[in-house]
Amino acid sequence: MNTKLRSLLAKIREVWLVLGVTLLLFILLEAALSLFYVIKDRIEASDLAASHDVRAKADAYAGAPWVNAYYREFENASSNRWVPYVYWRRAPYQGRHIRIDADGIRQTWTDGEAHKAPGDPLIVFAFGGSAMWGTGARDDFTIPSFLAKQLKEKGIDNRITNFGEPGYVSTQEVILLLRQLQKGNIPDVVIFYDGANDTYSAYQQQTAGLPQNEFNRAKEFNLSQPTRSRPLRALCIRRLTGELSTVRFVRNALRRLGISVGQTGTAIRQTAQGDSLASREALSREVLTLYAGNMRLVKVLGQSYGFKALFYWQPTIFDKRRLTGYEESQRRSIEALQPLYEQVRGHMRAGDILAEHADVFHDLGDAFSGVQEPAFIDWCHVSESGNEAIAGRMAMDVLRELGSLDSAGSQSLKAR
Repeated sequence: MNTKLRSLLAKIREVWLVLGVTLLLFILLEAALSLFYVIKDRIEASDLAASHDVRAKADAYAGAPWVNAYYREFENASSNRWVPYVYWRRAPYQGRHIRIDADGIRQTWTDGEAHKAPGDPLIVFAFGGSAMWGTGARDDFTIPSFLAKQLKEKGIDNRITNFGEPGYVSTQEVILLLRQLQKGNIPDVVIFYDGANDTYSAYQQQTAGLPQNEFNRAKEFNLSQPTRSRPLRALCIRRLTGELSTVRFVRNALRRLGISVGQTGTAIRQTAQGDSLASREALSREVLTLYAGNMRLVKVLGQSYGFKALFYWQPTIFDKRRLTGYEESQRRSIEALQPLYEQVRGHMRAGDILAEHADVFHDLGDAFSGVQEPAFIDWCHVSESGNEAIAGRMAMDVLRELGSLDSAGSQSLKAR
């Protein structure tokens, strides 16, 4: 064996030794960090007093003792599962403050008694995003639960189903209603509570009417095509490496230094860049035009199936004139959305786009505008007392629609 070959083999052995030692050290580090995170996650999962959600510190809660336990459940109940046509719903979950059934429906308050009123109970379907679902609120203190309580107080036997789902835009809700009607599940009243998600999705994607993060679904569909195997492999590798404990440690360390990393930061940068690519004026009108189209569809369905429909535009932190220090910090966290949101509401108040729906559409944007006390836990979710106020407005409208404001709701509400 000549000298050059022996020298080459020696170098290969040295490189192989260095790589082997490096790989061994990495495996040991990954094993140690994995053990650390397993122990840490188990401790946090069993410690209901711990929560990483900043909303647990919202001043609107006034230090309520249940808040940290609620947000621990909220984190544990965040798993979604695929559902045809509407993309996702929450997986079943049973906690103390959050209970979700096998169909992904969150529990709504009931009096626990058999229906005693003459005839059948009033059937109400409640649709919306996370604000209707009840982010930040316990089961019995969501908008649908307060509505059920308030109707019951008026002597109205009722059964309310909370079809709200975090992230949903109004078109997903209309499809969900259609699916229920196809199954023969017919309500007496349907309520839609929207605005934040429809506007945010338009801002995010610079076109109105799409579910949030639709670009991710287009990417995933393209990756599933036979000719896209290489990008699919690359995506799998990125996801696998993203689950390594070493990567998690580095990511957390960078976040502590104030460096934004991960998919969320990417989405924000893409959104901010896209905001300058389309006319805000045209986009704001498009949001309301498509929303008006959804209202028209629901009203036609109501005429055919015999139910009444009510629509509400939800308040956000942009509508509140006097913000607390905490609320101001929440407003700043998403202030890039504020110009589009305010322009949408400007067109809404002008009345031309939604004029034909004035009989069933209610703008609740100013519901907390003059309130000085804390009301919001983030930019679009209010406290439990805020949910009660919103539900109170809905209850009055339901009673008015059914012609039952007189005699304190003692008369029969339905003709079967």
